[in-house]
Amino acid sequence: MEGHTTANASLTIRCIYMLLALYEKDRTTAELLEYLAEKELASVSKRTIQRNLEDLEGHFGLSRKPKTAASEPDIWQLQQQEFERLLELEDPVALALVIAQQQLAELGPMSVFKPVEGLFQRAREQLAVRKSLASLWYQRVKVTGASHRLTGPELDSEKSQRLLEVALKQVAVRLCYHPHQGDPGQTLRATALAVFYRGAVAYLVIRDHANDRVRQLPFSRISEVREIVTDDPRVGDFELDSYAASGALAYKFGEPFRLEAIIFNSIRREIEDAPLGDNQELLPLEGQPNCRLLRVTVPYTLNLVQWLLARAAYLKILAPSEFRDKFQEELRRALANFESEQLQVPTQRNFAAVKK
Repeated sequence: MEGHTTANASLTIRCIYMLLALYEKDRTTAELLEYLAEKELASVSKRTIQRNLEDLEGHFGLSRKPKTAASEPDIWQLQQQEFERLLELEDPVALALVIAQQQLAELGPMSVFKPVEGLFQRAREQLAVRKSLASLWYQRVKVTGASHRLTGPELDSEKSQRLLEVALKQVAVRLCYHPHQGDPGQTLRATALAVFYRGAVAYLVIRDHANDRVRQLPFSRISEVREIVTDDPRVGDFELDSYAASGALAYKFGEPFRLEAIIFNSIRREIEDAPLGDNQELLPLEGQPNCRLLRVTVPYTLNLVQWLLARAAYLKILAPSEFRDKFQEELRRALANFESEQLQVPTQRNFAAVKK
């Protein structure tokens, strides 16, 4: 830029501030000088500001308003739409942000991403008016979770923030907990240990001071939380990664095992290119052209069991025998409820560790 009398860094900062000021509203040179003074930038003359503006004129949407009289001061204006092109994202970047937001909405918690919601919004708006391949992808491709997920409950933001804070600090707390909606509150004294999200549902992990047991309480069932100084925190040897590895956060029934089953083509199509687990094999069966023998190492979790139960009419569990028997028992219990006038709730859990 020609004619500047200040260091390059100061000039750049001053020009950026002037453009931002004109993005807000039209201003005269004198008004811009006052604006820069409010920002505590290095003092320069009115003539220097005028010269800077003249150098920038025609760039970034900057121009002077037409005068009605020669004696009128210059009024500088910024075409906002043209200026905003400086802030545009590349379309593939915008698409990545939009898809990331969709994936995050499935997993939660979106509250963590509130500071960048404006960036997500910009990406959506930009793609909505484009005709690029990225924008067409956004319009014609949908991304969703691989299975059903619970939607997040409506939570009080202030209470949720307090629950998060006590967990981050790992302090002793007094909680009012409701086992079900409408139940009277139970007062618990505990140590807040951690927070985890099962999908979009937030849980507070605590150590109950009454019995030293580690528990998980959904945020939505806690109506009150107060930090207390009369009890010492009981963090003990709790470590979140170890707790997760134990299966406590994933409804883990046992260790991974080798599953063997006969599956119909509808299931084969699901898992042929998206395997159910490790070392998957799909072998032809003599006399059953529409079926395959499946062998695969799977995690022994609630998610696996639910996935298999949802497809029970299209598969036959062969091994391990212990898991086959438990799966059959679960189906028997479900059928009994259809045949009974009243719901028969099992007194014992069915699934547990399976021998490999």
